[in-house]
Amino acid sequence: MADRTEEIKPERTRAGAGARWRMLKRIRPSYLVLLLAVPFVFLLFSGAGRYQDALRFILPGIGTTLLVTVLAYIAAAVLGLALAAILLLRSAEKTLARHLVAAVILALVSAWFFTRPQTEYVLVGEPEGLVAIIQGTPQRLTDAVQHGLWADEELPSRNIRAVTGPEAAVERLENEIVTGAFMPADLVPEGLPVLWSATFLPKGSQMPALFFGVLAAVLLALVFAGWQSGKHPLAIFAELYVDMIRGIPMLVIILYVGFPIQGAIRDLSGGAVEPDRLTRGVIAIALGYAAYMAEIFRAGIQAVPRGQIEAARSLGLSGMQTARFIVLPQALRIVIPPLANEFIAMLKYTSLLSLLSLREITQRGREFTARTFEYFPGYNTVAIIYIGLTLAAASLLKFVERHSRRSEATR
Repeated sequence: MADRTEEIKPERTRAGAGARWRMLKRIRPSYLVLLLAVPFVFLLFSGAGRYQDALRFILPGIGTTLLVTVLAYIAAAVLGLALAAILLLRSAEKTLARHLVAAVILALVSAWFFTRPQTEYVLVGEPEGLVAIIQGTPQRLTDAVQHGLWADEELPSRNIRAVTGPEAAVERLENEIVTGAFMPADLVPEGLPVLWSATFLPKGSQMPALFFGVLAAVLLALVFAGWQSGKHPLAIFAELYVDMIRGIPMLVIILYVGFPIQGAIRDLSGGAVEPDRLTRGVIAIALGYAAYMAEIFRAGIQAVPRGQIEAARSLGLSGMQTARFIVLPQALRIVIPPLANEFIAMLKYTSLLSLLSLREITQRGREFTARTFEYFPGYNTVAIIYIGLTLAAASLLKFVERHSRRSEATR
C-alpha cells in the first residue's frame, strides 16, 4: 500500500507541474516582461520618498477614474444600442407624413412662443460711467449698452457691473455706485432720464421658441432627406450623429459639454439644474463613445443571419421578442472583443477630464507636480497606475470573452 502511495505522489506532482506550466503558457509574452519589471517598480517606490508621496497623493483618484469609466461605459452602451436600433429602422408608408405633422406642430409651438408679450428695458442715468446690468439680460443688448451702440453718435465704451435684480440696480444708483442702469421700464424710479429703450422676448419665452423652432427645422430637413433617399428620418439623424461625433476630437467634446452646454442648462433651468464635474465628464465621454459603440452594435446585429430572424417571425415572435431572444444574444457575443477595446480606450480618455478639474488620476498628478515642481515622480506614478489599470481591465475582459465562447460552445 505504501509503495502504491509513493507511485501516485510523483504522478500528482507531474500533473500539478503540467497544470502550472499550461497556466504559465496562457500568459501573454508581453505580460511576462512586465512581470519581470515589477520588482524594479517596487524598489523604486520603496526607496524614493518622492515616489511614495506621489503614490499616496494620486491613489484616491483611482476611485474617481474607475467610477467615471464604468458610468460612461454603461451610458455609452445604452445610447449606442439605441442608435444602432435607430440606424436599422426602415421607412414605412406613413412615416414621412407623421414626421411632417410633428414638424408642423413644433413650428406652431415655436411661433406661439415668439408671439408672447415682450419685455421693455430702458437705459437710465448718465450716458457715461459705470452702468448696472441685470443678470439674464440678452447678450446683444448688454454689448449695445457697454459699447455705446445704442446712440446715434459714437460713444466711448462703458464698464458694466452685474446685479441680481432691479432693486439692486436702483440701490446702486441711489448710492451713486453706478451712473446708469439698464432695467425694466415699469420699475424705473421717477425722475431718472431715459437714454434708450429696447424690447425683447423674456427668457421664459425666447428659449422655448428657439428650441422648438430649431427642432422643427431639423425635423423638416430630415423629412426632406428621407423623401429623397427613401430612408427613415430618424435613421438619417442617427447616421448624421455617428458621422459627426466620430469626426470631432474627444477633447473638443469634453470642453463643449463641460462649459457651453453646462452654462446653457443652468440658464434654461434658472440655476436649478447645474451638473457637477463628474456628471459632465460622464456625459461627455458617453456622448463621444456612443457613436463608436453604435457602429459596433450595428455590425453585430447585421452579422446575425437573416434566415434566423425570418424563422422567428414565422413562429409568431414579435419584433421585440425576436430582438430579445434571437438577435441580441448572438450580436452581443460577436461584439464583446471590440466593446472590450472601447472600455480600455475610455479608461485612458478619462485623463482628459482633468481639463474640467475633476480630481481623477491625471488631475491629481498635475496637482502633485504643481506643489513639488518635480515632474518625474508625479507623471511616472500616473503612467504606472494607468498601465496597471489597463492590464487588469484587459485581463478581465479576456476572461469574459473566453467565458462567452465556452458558453456558446456548450450550447
